[in-house]
Amino acid sequence: MSHRHLLILLGLVLIAFGLFERGWLLLTVWLGGNFLALGIAHAKSFHRVLGKRSDGSLPLWSWLVFLPYLLYMGAVWHILRLVSREPAQNEVAQDLVIGRRLLPWEIKGEFVNYVDLTAEFPEPQAIRKLPGYRSFPILDGAAPDPGALQDAINQLRPGRTFIHCAQGHGRTALFTLAAMLNSRSVRTVPEGLEKLRDVRPGIQLSAAQQKCINEFAGANSK
Repeated sequence: MSHRHLLILLGLVLIAFGLFERGWLLLTVWLGGNFLALGIAHAKSFHRVLGKRSDGSLPLWSWLVFLPYLLYMGAVWHILRLVSREPAQNEVAQDLVIGRRLLPWEIKGEFVNYVDLTAEFPEPQAIRKLPGYRSFPILDGAAPDPGALQDAINQLRPGRTFIHCAQGHGRTALFTLAAMLNSRSVRTVPEGLEKLRDVRPGIQLSAAQQKCINEFAGANSK
């Protein structure tokens, strides 16, 4: 089941449950509405549904509308961060590092480009203030238009680059693969995936991300 179908189904179930049980459980209608909106955004490829700004922050209206979802995702992220044995970041090459969303004290060294691919998290303020910070929101499990991906990569400056999403698996792999193909440091998608999984085995592309990187690779091979 795709992310959009799962989110829409979960949203409808939570809404129905809250309306049926009533009382405090009516709050599940709010969370269900959030999931439903995210599912529709996935279907429409509307990656800025949560309103993430170019400076990595979320506007007040986003917190008011999507508070249950944001609290849920934040709790899940912190739990996974605490229980995971996977490193926060992995070096792919001398100037290329990938990983999960970092806390300010987890940054190792300086980066010319600090690429934040999350759409659902505000970046810590200390990181947002870094000169090389760049926000390119992508919904979890989703993929941007290959042309937009190319434009984002074209904006990167030469030098040490850190690329992250929430856990450093799907969106991170997609963007990093595209950057590697663009620089000709790898020649094919399978070659790039193998190189990334050698350093971060949990990397996995969704069907949408696989389609996007294949189209990107095809366009770059011409």
